[in-house]
Amino acid sequence: MGGTIMGTDARNSVTDSFGRSHDVHNLFIAGSGLFPTSGASNPTFTIAALADRSARHIVENWHALAAVAA
Repeated sequence: MGGTIMGTDARNSVTDSFGRSHDVHNLFIAGSGLFPTSGASNPTFTIAALADRSARHIVENWHALAAVAA
């Protein structure tokens, strides 16, 4: 946990709230690395929800994301 922290500023985080890298715009990261620390309970369902949210974002914004990558 904590290797690819999500946040709003590239100076103190690696990804945005969708798991999209601040530096490599067509790279999305899903997993427990998005969390800065571990919580008191198992994060599996939260990780799955974040992965689903990221996948929906990718599908809904596919054309814009593909244009940036080209």
